[in-house]
Amino acid sequence: MTNPALQLYDYHIWANKQIFSRLKELPKDVYHQEVESVFPSIAGVLAHVYLSDVGWIDVFLGKDTLRSAEERKEEIVSKDIEEMEVMFFELSDCYKSFLQPDENINQPLVIEHPSGDVMKTSVSDMVLHVVNHGTYHRGNITAMLRQMGYASVSTDYGVYLYVKTKEE
Repeated sequence: MTNPALQLYDYHIWANKQIFSRLKELPKDVYHQEVESVFPSIAGVLAHVYLSDVGWIDVFLGKDTLRSAEERKEEIVSKDIEEMEVMFFELSDCYKSFLQPDENINQPLVIEHPSGDVMKTSVSDMVLHVVNHGTYHRGNITAMLRQMGYASVSTDYGVYLYVKTKEE
């Protein structure tokens, strides 16, 4: 049986593909178009999700990040949709490679919280956080697209499960 965190991470990849496919169908300027919302543009949302996902894989791998997310944010927001898609799926490959061995997905994780406290958790629990975070922000993208007069695409977990059963 597949670890639930791995299945949810597969959903995260699928849902991101859905969003990227939809965004590439729309006029090019939609991706960077300013909108009055939680983020100034869809590019800003995806940069935020990407940098968060990078931050968590770095934590899992025990890496210290050399450049802060804020320093990288402007560089990443300026990318076009195709470049961003490649970056997301290269990062997904890193996650999949790391998460495949059972000892990695099940390993305990001790994280120093910015408050100075320590949080004891596991990689699998934090993968659930990565997926949940992405789901929340894909909802932001859907709202922003509607605000700009465009339909989004379903990224619902139930739809993912339905599609997955049709592929088997």
